[in-house]
Amino acid sequence: MKKINIFALLAAVCFSSCDPLGIEPTTSVFEDQFWENPQLSRSFVNQFYLWAPAGANHAFRSEQWSDNAVGNVDRDQTTFRQYDFNNRRYDELTGITSLTGAPWGDGYKNIRQVNLAIERIPSVPNMTEEVRDQLMAESYAFRAQFYFDMERYWGGLPIVTNSMTIFDETMLAQNTREEVFDQILADYDKSLEYFGKMTSKPTLGLINADAVQVLKSRAALTAACAAAASSKGLYDKLAGSDKSKALYRFTKDANHYYQIAYNAAKSVIGKYSLDPDYRNLFNGATGHTSVESIWPMMFNESNRSGFNPANYAHPGGRMYGATTDHSPDWGGDHGGAYPTQELVDCYYQKDKATGKWMQWWKTQQAKEMGVEAGANGALKATTKDYQLMYTDRDKRFYTTVLYDGSYYADKEGVEKCLVGVWIDYSVPTKTEKYSALHTTYKSSEKLEIAGRGQSSMTGYYTAKYVPGKFKEDGTLETKQTSISFFMVRYAEALLNMAEAAYKLGGKESEVVDAINQIRNRAGLDNFDASVVGHNLWEEYQLQRRIEFAFEVPSHRYFDLLRWGESEGKTVIEELNKPSSGMFIFRKGVESEKVEDNGYPAPETDPKYFTPYFEVRPIDNSYYERKFNNAVFYKLPFAKTTLESDKNLVQNPGWENRSYQ
Repeated sequence: MKKINIFALLAAVCFSSCDPLGIEPTTSVFEDQFWENPQLSRSFVNQFYLWAPAGANHAFRSEQWSDNAVGNVDRDQTTFRQYDFNNRRYDELTGITSLTGAPWGDGYKNIRQVNLAIERIPSVPNMTEEVRDQLMAESYAFRAQFYFDMERYWGGLPIVTNSMTIFDETMLAQNTREEVFDQILADYDKSLEYFGKMTSKPTLGLINADAVQVLKSRAALTAACAAAASSKGLYDKLAGSDKSKALYRFTKDANHYYQIAYNAAKSVIGKYSLDPDYRNLFNGATGHTSVESIWPMMFNESNRSGFNPANYAHPGGRMYGATTDHSPDWGGDHGGAYPTQELVDCYYQKDKATGKWMQWWKTQQAKEMGVEAGANGALKATTKDYQLMYTDRDKRFYTTVLYDGSYYADKEGVEKCLVGVWIDYSVPTKTEKYSALHTTYKSSEKLEIAGRGQSSMTGYYTAKYVPGKFKEDGTLETKQTSISFFMVRYAEALLNMAEAAYKLGGKESEVVDAINQIRNRAGLDNFDASVVGHNLWEEYQLQRRIEFAFEVPSHRYFDLLRWGESEGKTVIEELNKPSSGMFIFRKGVESEKVEDNGYPAPETDPKYFTPYFEVRPIDNSYYERKFNNAVFYKLPFAKTTLESDKNLVQNPGWENRSYQ
């Protein structure tokens, strides 16, 4: 028997372009001898930890699909150019654009791997029952995740629970969407059954029973929304055939799944705590040990090169404080996914007159700045004190967003790390060449035309996961920093429980308590509808959006989809319009000297004018979004896939529809 290289296992199961499941069935992928070694079995399961949900990466790709971020239009890396997906332009041959990373072939490759683990691990000799139970629990949990990730994009899927051989039929029809969710939940239950047999707690970084419960609640909430969509006939109205309609019908109601979600999340409540310091979770090397950490993805430089936001989420060009002798720049792949004004508006400000937390434009600070509604209700003001709008905000704001006058990587007061995004627009239609260093609007003749695209389009940069390290010469160290991210943390257990409780009814006190815990950790007082002007459900949605903004599991986009489904919406407004940015205008120093360029002009400058700002949509076709038809809830199957497997049925509404 030949020896097997464990690293080769990751590529051992390739997929064929002619197989609709992305599977190449075989009888001899692995040597029998391999499964006689308990250590190799552990290594085999470890490969699943290299997986992350599609669209969730250091480019914050799925955040760009939502109203939380816009990407950089003028980059070589296509991960920051999401306008094809945002405008629902799909390729008929692949069914999707390559920008989505939607996991069809890779998804079934992962499923085959985990099926192989489930089949072979029980018979591995010389393995303790404790280790066997742990590996089986992990394997079932990962299979559930792989199917859940695929369901998000395609709905009904062929369910495969065995490692196929050359004798198996791979041209399979889809199972119904209900059957897919039930399979996912059954796999989580099987995982919990194995965890229940164990006497020890899994090593930090490995999936554990509490993580599985939260993941189960996440899947059950999505299933509940899908069942609600079924009860409203959302997909019956779209589908062109009875087969297509049948795939999206549920026999169980939404409450069945809300109860599962509630019970699963509730089982974790009280076992963990919210970290008093939100920033500690994301911008420090010890976040994985937090009291809030349930399942952290541990830092490992050798296999985490795909997660390095600090290499992307920083300003472009040179730093402040440069001289003619030394003009350092940030280096690395600057630019990235920029937070939108819509996201920034969600972070409450403490009103200095009343001490109440409310929307920033309602506070005394806003009144002192003279904030008023301009065209189409957009906010604007003329004031040199415009940075007042960024004072006393929700603590999570400062962990998540960099704004004009803030400092990169927690380097408060360090000039080179200053972030400046104001625009020198003293004479409209003239060049903005003397603008701040970190705005993209400094080489265009009109703001409506995208600039070089290497700096912020919205007036903001992301701060989460970017603590930054600087070299001796003052430039940014773009090497990956030792920060873990979370597949599951305690805040989600609280919020998933709150959502299920709200939908089930009769549990309002639990909903309020969970929301207030989230608010209080952020420095806010308890929820008061009379202060913020909206109800408990809207507050829940807002808190969930803020809490998980720019995190790897990527909640916002898929939350909008499932909530839209459950309400029977055919238009999702948040995904059907361009995002907005904060445009700050002031006079810059007109100088060609490196040490002067990018600085604001003093009031003694003859061309000085009082700074002003306005919120406006990013008026550029690249940043438009489209969701004006329920057909967009799911991706179409590629025509080549449908032609090769006649048993597959196209998703509702796509049967005779153009993919463009």
